[in-house]
Amino acid sequence: MKKHLALLLAVLMLVLTGCGNKAPSTDEVTRESITLANTAPIPDYDPLNWYISSQSTMFTNVYSTLVDVVVNEDLSISCRPNLAESWDQEEDGLVWVFHLNKNAVYTDGSKVTANHVKTCFERQMTNPYTMSYVAMIDSIEVRDENTVAFRLSYNWPSVPNCWYMVAIYNVDLYDADKDGYIKNPVGSGPYTVTALDETAGTMTMTLKDNWWGKEKPVIKTINVKTITDPSTLVIALQNGEVDVGDMSGSNLHLLENDKNLVMKQSMSIVPWQLLINTNTEPLNNDKLREAISYAIDYDAIRNATCSGYVSAKDSTIVFATPELNLPSSVQQYKYDPDKARQLVAECGLPTPVDVGEIIGGNNNGSAEMIQQYLQAVGIQAKVTSYETNTFVQMMMGGQFGLGITTGTGGQSAFENLLNYYGSNQPYNFNKFSNAEVDAILEKMQHTSDAGEIETLLTQALNIIAAQHTNMNLGMPARYVVYRSGLEVPPTFNGVDMIRVK
Repeated sequence: MKKHLALLLAVLMLVLTGCGNKAPSTDEVTRESITLANTAPIPDYDPLNWYISSQSTMFTNVYSTLVDVVVNEDLSISCRPNLAESWDQEEDGLVWVFHLNKNAVYTDGSKVTANHVKTCFERQMTNPYTMSYVAMIDSIEVRDENTVAFRLSYNWPSVPNCWYMVAIYNVDLYDADKDGYIKNPVGSGPYTVTALDETAGTMTMTLKDNWWGKEKPVIKTINVKTITDPSTLVIALQNGEVDVGDMSGSNLHLLENDKNLVMKQSMSIVPWQLLINTNTEPLNNDKLREAISYAIDYDAIRNATCSGYVSAKDSTIVFATPELNLPSSVQQYKYDPDKARQLVAECGLPTPVDVGEIIGGNNNGSAEMIQQYLQAVGIQAKVTSYETNTFVQMMMGGQFGLGITTGTGGQSAFENLLNYYGSNQPYNFNKFSNAEVDAILEKMQHTSDAGEIETLLTQALNIIAAQHTNMNLGMPARYVVYRSGLEVPPTFNGVDMIRVK
């Protein structure tokens, strides 16, 4: 029931004093090839398991989706045909019919069929990483080779653009040799992988000579480098080693006055969040959770991790969508260490209260800051680092007490609320569950009245805030930074190479 997902990684606050390499002049930028930076490793090359933003640079260019989500220059969002050249609705929106481009083929020349689309979506429906993208689907019907119809269990506000991370791949070749297919993908996107080094985190993608799409990229070769350290990315952009990078946080001010670089604000609806798992002891204690919400200096964390570059949609309650801002009457968390100490004293637990591990947040310093704030009010916590895949598994399984992660931004208010707070949702990592909130979600799902949606949203978020389980630690403003002489659109989920000029 929600969508993308999530776990988008933000950038660390480090300060550089300068770099020694001279940046190339703008006439040195070539359209034959560009180098993109990935700021996080790709944890999984399987197109079935597309669940994190670091995969998007590869997957959006090598594979195809039914439609593309396009971020416009004013940061609004629209849909662009991809495999589906058109689509329409039946039965008041309960059935969505997609008409595939008859010219769509894979790299080997084989045809993309409606059966492939059906199979790819059906596999998503049972995949724990991605089932939330397609959970609104009741059944899928292949009407002919180029037509596929999706019957929904209920109306969904953001079909079809909520399926932008469902890759369509050649299921026959995939099933015949899954490992070989993943390493040498036969996709229907505009590019093909011509070199891949998983250990180094590098790859080369080459534009197909006769790609079937109506809008064709102009860049012939994409080189991808994984650069996880923000300061290293700054140097790489300044000396011309990298042409395009996605950045947020303190290093942005180092690039503001570089005449060889352009900074363009991008879509930013993904917050850093502290999740409290109420299914674990002692965090099932209401007063203890409330104490934690008062113990945190939210402004200090924002300043440290985002350096003032905060999205206009930032708040202390976890909620962000392009559709709506947070209603003004929603209760937000406040920093009040004296109140936190009082609540710790009232919670009935021996002090200092040991809440176990804090997982995640280590790459931006937020875990250590939370640890210090908690210690100051009589709560003891241990910061523990885990390898990315292990961390993801722990979050997906709710196997944590305190967890810091990025979230997922929904296209609509309903979708966003369901993402984070709907019972039994896959990306509701801390397994928040409240019958009143679920009832409100049911009402939101069946209304398109803007006033009613905002009223219901306010009610739900105030219930959630009173539970003290999800605290927003800052929503970084994101920028795509690129070399002068190029034109790059705002980013949301990978670089839209069709619009790179």
